[in-house]
Amino acid sequence: MSDAGGKSSAEGRGLLGTVVRFRKAWRRLSPFFTSSRGRVALLVVLSVLAGLFEAVLLALIAAIAASLSEGESTITQQFGPLTVSLQRSITFVVAIVIALVRALLQLALARLPAQMSARVLADLRRELFDSYTRSAWSAKAKERDGAFQALMTLNSRDASLGIVHLGLGVTAAIMFLTMTFAAFVQNALAAAVLLVAALGLFLVLRPLSRMLRNSSKEQSQENVFFTGAVQEIVHIAEETEVFGASEAYRSEVQRQVEAVRRPYAKTNFLAVAIPSLYQSVALVLLVIALITVSVSGVAHLASLAAVILMLLRALNYARQIQTALSHIDERVSFMNQIVEALERYRSSPQQDGTAEIGDIAELAVSHVTFAYEPGVDVLHDVSFGLSAGEAVGVVGPSGAGKSSIVQILLRLRDPHAGAVLVNGTDAREVRRSEWQRRAAYVPQVSRLIWGTVRENIRFYRDWIDDEDVVAAAKRAHIHDEILSWPSGYDTVIGQRASAVSGGQGQRICLARALAGRPQVLVLDEPTSALDVRSEELVQRSLQEIKHDTLTILVAHRLSTLAVCDRIVVMVDGRVSAVGPHATLVDNNDFYRQVTRITQRQSAEG
Repeated sequence: MSDAGGKSSAEGRGLLGTVVRFRKAWRRLSPFFTSSRGRVALLVVLSVLAGLFEAVLLALIAAIAASLSEGESTITQQFGPLTVSLQRSITFVVAIVIALVRALLQLALARLPAQMSARVLADLRRELFDSYTRSAWSAKAKERDGAFQALMTLNSRDASLGIVHLGLGVTAAIMFLTMTFAAFVQNALAAAVLLVAALGLFLVLRPLSRMLRNSSKEQSQENVFFTGAVQEIVHIAEETEVFGASEAYRSEVQRQVEAVRRPYAKTNFLAVAIPSLYQSVALVLLVIALITVSVSGVAHLASLAAVILMLLRALNYARQIQTALSHIDERVSFMNQIVEALERYRSSPQQDGTAEIGDIAELAVSHVTFAYEPGVDVLHDVSFGLSAGEAVGVVGPSGAGKSSIVQILLRLRDPHAGAVLVNGTDAREVRRSEWQRRAAYVPQVSRLIWGTVRENIRFYRDWIDDEDVVAAAKRAHIHDEILSWPSGYDTVIGQRASAVSGGQGQRICLARALAGRPQVLVLDEPTSALDVRSEELVQRSLQEIKHDTLTILVAHRLSTLAVCDRIVVMVDGRVSAVGPHATLVDNNDFYRQVTRITQRQSAEG
């Protein structure tokens, strides 16, 4: 236990702690960065070249300055044991060429991290999206509102920026070593003093870096909550417009804003303060290094100038290393959140089968028991079935388990006991893609995407052609209304597009379900929010498609169930009764009560 504690303590402190934390995050994320590994190697090579060219350029600049002050036409500079003498004009040309080559190398060093970051950003977003869409519905349903949006936008962006700072840090580290080596060549004692002092400065400033890391982690968490709050604001915009945004509502939003502001301000302060503080202390270290040069005695003016320039550049690169580490510290928490999400999605993959089922003639819910939480069953030994050309309704009070049955029928969730049988085969053994081609769903709330009517009906299924789209719209009794719109099937609609009413949106979703010519059609309260005319059109559609479809219709309103041959009554997660309308009125208390209420409301209204 003490070893683990010691290890944790070591990882939390100092420069080594940052390296260990980033190495862990990098190792977890590195499988997604394979396309950037070649660029990292190229970055190292170019950094070495840029450092060497800069060291030579600084030495030449120092030699030129010394020759100008002494009035000499020949410029002499010593590079360790090597002494070089050139005419001043030739030295100018050489210096300009070296400066241009270094500039080109610097452009390449700026471009490489940018390319790596863009590639990582795209790879992460693709990986997140792919893992999310391939995960089981049970994993998706547990996600907090706004969490996945934050991962796809904020977290992936910050993780990719971490790669930029990694590239800048690698470049700065190599340049620092190059300048330090060059300074060693000019004056070993001064360079040694500078190197030791710079490493000591890293250790002294690490507490501030830990504060930066902690505030960044808090900011990352608050960003997830804030994204969810913003999404909720959009979802309830209509209600707040009607009811008015109360002071309590405004106060809650302001609280969310303030919760993000505090760690954001602290993170940005520390991100600027740490490099500035480092730069100030580094200048003091430069003076100490120059004192060392003075004590050691440097007789040659050009060598003295070269040492000063190289030490200045080395300190500047050391500051860049510190800045890069601070920015990396900021982003480790974002990286870890992405990895945790990927692990969460991948640990709950969609289960698939291998069986081929052909045309569906029979569908049965056989002794199904299901619970969202262990030990708290919401469905208890539920059984009913239907055949092609038959429609079965499911009715019951709120909390009876109707929505759970819908999710199990659609293979969004698997029962804990029992099975859904397709032509006598357990649905879990059936190939998921084949089931998805044969089953369709109409939710209670119509979900329109921002696009044309044609795109909404096709819904990303490329195998559905324009003729299928029109045929489905006709079967959903929305075709004539679509033709009356400004651009017909090319009219752009969306979740809040003013051109589409609630009833029209629901019938577009019905057309979406019918476009693939499904053999199983599940409808969850499809008419609960519709006017009488829209409900009648949906009923007509269901009656017309009933003869070649297995239809399961979940509803509260008995008028919606008129198309059904039999009705399953659910109470407290159990099947209370199964039968046609007339039989249930005679034999089932709940159904009889609902029927009387419906008749009374009809008579009164």
